[in-house]
Amino acid sequence: MGLKLAWGQGSMNDIKNYEGIDLWLKEGNCLKKEKRKLIFLLACLIVFFMLTKVLQKKEEVPQETEIIVPDVEITVYNAREDVIQVMQLDEYLTGVVAAEMEAGFALEALKAQAIAARTYALGRALGKYGSNMERHLGAHVCTDSTHCQAWIPKELYSTWYPKADVEENWTRIEQAVNETSGLILTYEGEIINPLYHANSGGITEDIQEVWSSVNPVPYLQSVYSEGEAEYSSFEKKVTVSGEKVREVLMKAYPEIVFLGPVSEDVQVIQYTGSRRVKDIQIGSITIPGTKFRELFSLYSTQMEIAFKGDDELEITTYGYGHGVGMSQCGANALAEKGKDFRYILEYYYTGVDIELIPEDILLMSKEP
Repeated sequence: MGLKLAWGQGSMNDIKNYEGIDLWLKEGNCLKKEKRKLIFLLACLIVFFMLTKVLQKKEEVPQETEIIVPDVEITVYNAREDVIQVMQLDEYLTGVVAAEMEAGFALEALKAQAIAARTYALGRALGKYGSNMERHLGAHVCTDSTHCQAWIPKELYSTWYPKADVEENWTRIEQAVNETSGLILTYEGEIINPLYHANSGGITEDIQEVWSSVNPVPYLQSVYSEGEAEYSSFEKKVTVSGEKVREVLMKAYPEIVFLGPVSEDVQVIQYTGSRRVKDIQIGSITIPGTKFRELFSLYSTQMEIAFKGDDELEITTYGYGHGVGMSQCGANALAEKGKDFRYILEYYYTGVDIELIPEDILLMSKEP
C-alpha cells in the first residue's frame, strides 16, 4: 500500500510538473511567434519607407517637356542653278552637312557639324560677320563654299560620293540635323561666328592670326586637337620649281626682286603660336603665310619648307583649311572616344552656350 501511495503521490507531482513545463513551452512558443510577427512587421515598415523614398525621388525628377522647335525659313542663292530658293532651315542644313562632312563620321560629330552650320547660316541671315547679301542677290546665304557653306541636294549626293549608299548616308545626316533641331551656339547672349575646317594638323589657330584685321575672339582661340594624324588630310607634300615660284610671285607682286635660286630667296621669318607660318620672305618682299598658302593652293599654313637642290621647294603641310574653330577630323576623333556633341562644341568654341534659338534672334531673322 505504501508503495502504491508513494507511487500515486509521485505521479501526481510529476503530472503537475509536466503541466508547468508544457505551459512554459506554450508560452515560449507564443513569445517566439510574437517576436517573429514583430520582426516581420519591422521588415515591412523598412521596405515601405524605402519604397516611399524611391517614389519621392522619382517625383522630384522633372518630367521631360516637349521641345517646341522654332519654324525658320531661309533664302538660299543656289549658285549652281543661279536661282534663289526658300527652304526650311533644317532642310537646307541637311544639304550643308552632306557637303561639309563625311556621313561616315560618328553621329555626335555630325550633330556638332549640324549645330555649327545652323549657327553659321542664322548669323549670316542676321547680317552678322561680314555677310554680304549683295553677293548672293539678296538671299541670306549662298551655296558657294568660298563665300558661305557648301550645299548639295540629295539628288546630287552620289555625284560627290560615287561609292556611298545615298539612302543610308542621307538618313544619318537627317538624324543629326533633326536631333539637334533649333540648337545654336551663343557667347554672352550673342550668336557666334562658328568657323570650322577639315583638319587642324593637331592644333587650331587664333582667329587674328588668319584675319589680321579681326580682333581676338574669346571662343576662337587655339586649342590642341588630338587624333587627326590618321586622316588623309593631315599631311601633304608638294614640290614647286623655282621657275614656278618666280612666275607666281611676279604676277602677284610685280615689284619683287629675286636674288638667286629659291634656296637663297625663300625664308620663313616668323611663326604663330600654333607653328603656322606667319610671315615669309621671298626675294625682296615679305608676305603673310596666309597669302603664300593662297598663291600656291596649299592645304595649310602649318608647313615645313625644304630645298631639293638649289632651285626647288619641297613643302610639307599639316592639316587642311584655315585652322580656326572646330576641326572636323578632331570632332570625329572626340566622338569616337565617346564624347557627345556638347563636349565637342564646347571644346573647340571656348566658353560658348548651346541653346534653342532665342525669341529675339528668331524675330530678327524673319525681318525682311
